[in-house]
Amino acid sequence: MKPRTVLVGTDWWTDCDDVAAMRVLVWAEKQRMIDIMAIGINACMEYSVMSLDAFLQEEGRPGVPIGIDHKATDFGGNPPYQKNMAAGTHSTRTNADCEDAVRVYRRSLAHAQDKLDVVEIGYPQVLANLLLSPGDDISPLTGLELVSCKVNKLWMMAGNWGDEGNGVENNFARNPRSRAAGSYLCVHWPTAITFLGWEVANNILTGGTLTSSTDLVAQAMRDHNSSRGRSSWDPMLVLLACQGDETEAGYRTITGTARVDEQTGRNSFEILPNGNHSYVIKTKPDEYYKAAIDNILESMQRA
Repeated sequence: MKPRTVLVGTDWWTDCDDVAAMRVLVWAEKQRMIDIMAIGINACMEYSVMSLDAFLQEEGRPGVPIGIDHKATDFGGNPPYQKNMAAGTHSTRTNADCEDAVRVYRRSLAHAQDKLDVVEIGYPQVLANLLLSPGDDISPLTGLELVSCKVNKLWMMAGNWGDEGNGVENNFARNPRSRAAGSYLCVHWPTAITFLGWEVANNILTGGTLTSSTDLVAQAMRDHNSSRGRSSWDPMLVLLACQGDETEAGYRTITGTARVDEQTGRNSFEILPNGNHSYVIKTKPDEYYKAAIDNILESMQRA
């Protein structure tokens, strides 16, 4: 079967679950499940690109196009893992070397031969700005038109859907830009969206079995004070998206229409049989998902 092409967005930020998720992503590409077309960073810090570039090189996947939202400096935090990851490795790119993430996405979509999937494990403002982008030197199509023509589906770690689809979660609610972008995205994104929410992965800790002193995922876990494991929000969403089928991945879906309140970031969900949105509910014990993620992380651990 031909690998599915994916665009990936990440808040390569303070949390180490993005690092674990990126390893799952590279693993899936090595398994010929996906092809990584580009990565967009939607939380900007001094070592954002340098640390991600270093990680991708260490994982055996150099040269992935990286875009960044240079304005996304308003999410706070000072993660030690980024500086430590960039130090002593072979990173060749910095924030200044990378284009705006919207341009990287527009170019990727314009050049895509077939429809691709978008995988988002961070904040939604890059995707919202993509929809709002006008035609330019890359393509005469607007961002909305490019997404309509070239995207099959959006897989997104966002929302807290445990209380009958109502809750508050960081990726939507972090700050005014994320709240406004989440609200806009849910109304205007033209393809199907599958959400994996906070409640699905909060109690599933992975990465705690990594013991290497030189492995970058293990180092990021230690830097985050999560050497015994971290909640698996991002790696579980990435693995689900790479598998590409909710049922086969061990979930059932609730279908309808999602909304995000622009002022509070609170998400809500109206159940509708023909809705364009879904959120997932686990159908297997937590240990099933934990083992799947840990096995992948361990299989690529550096000695």
